[in-house]
Amino acid sequence: MLTAPKALSITLFAMLGFLVSACSLADIRPDSIKTGISPEQFKKGKEILARAVEAHGGVERWEQSGPVIVDFTDEWPGFFNRTLFMPWPENPQKARMFLIPGKDDSRIVMKDGESDGQFLGIQNWVPYSGKSEDGLTSAVELEPENDDTKFWVPTLNYFLQLPYRIGEADVVAYAGERELDGRKFQLVFLSWNRAEPQDMVDQYLLWIEKKTGLIEYATYTVRDMGGFVTGTMHYSDFENQDGLVIARKQQVVDSPEEHGEPLHKLEIQSIQLRADVPEEVFFPAPRHQAPKY
Repeated sequence: MLTAPKALSITLFAMLGFLVSACSLADIRPDSIKTGISPEQFKKGKEILARAVEAHGGVERWEQSGPVIVDFTDEWPGFFNRTLFMPWPENPQKARMFLIPGKDDSRIVMKDGESDGQFLGIQNWVPYSGKSEDGLTSAVELEPENDDTKFWVPTLNYFLQLPYRIGEADVVAYAGERELDGRKFQLVFLSWNRAEPQDMVDQYLLWIEKKTGLIEYATYTVRDMGGFVTGTMHYSDFENQDGLVIARKQQVVDSPEEHGEPLHKLEIQSIQLRADVPEEVFFPAPRHQAPKY
């Protein structure tokens, strides 16, 4: 759970982002689609994206694999980023995420140090927290105003699920081909409603390895944290588990061409598919719900 100074730092950063974004929203559209998306770009983008989703195992296989338990370690290397943004009490932090394929509702339980058994989660867009020996069997404290939990839990969840959920976007465009480290990548741009920058709608630019069809990079905007903020998730160390190809290493870098110092490095130790998880783990207070924004 965030300490007060850290939560204040993120709040101040978000306020700064709001002021900057009032003048300018980040726009990650490549030049090839800035004047519009042609029917050919839309069609080719859909085809490449569909191939990528299938290369990762497909949406149907993923949706039939839940509930899912993911044991991971998350490390924040840089002092500045760690101080301002890290959502964990420990660094590196061992944790376990309980998630439902295709959904944002999820719970993260800390697994080491003084925070062992501490948990935070989102159910029906209502943040909550608590602590118990197993991180599951205790009453929860609803925290409807906790914007940090409301941001971090579904964000970490979404990027774990991205290959299976990004196809929900209704704006799709093939954005050209690039070469990186001697390999060819096909670029696909995605968003919702329209391609142009929008206040509360993110843009994504996927780098899909041409030979394998796997998503290795996802550049994105972060409208929740500031209209000008962008980042790139680097997926690597792919492993096939029951027909699902999942990246065991996921780190946030500056860009595909220039990684810089990672913001954070998440490494998956194990994944349990079709786990026996009681519904109350995901919906501890089912009568409570809130809008996303």
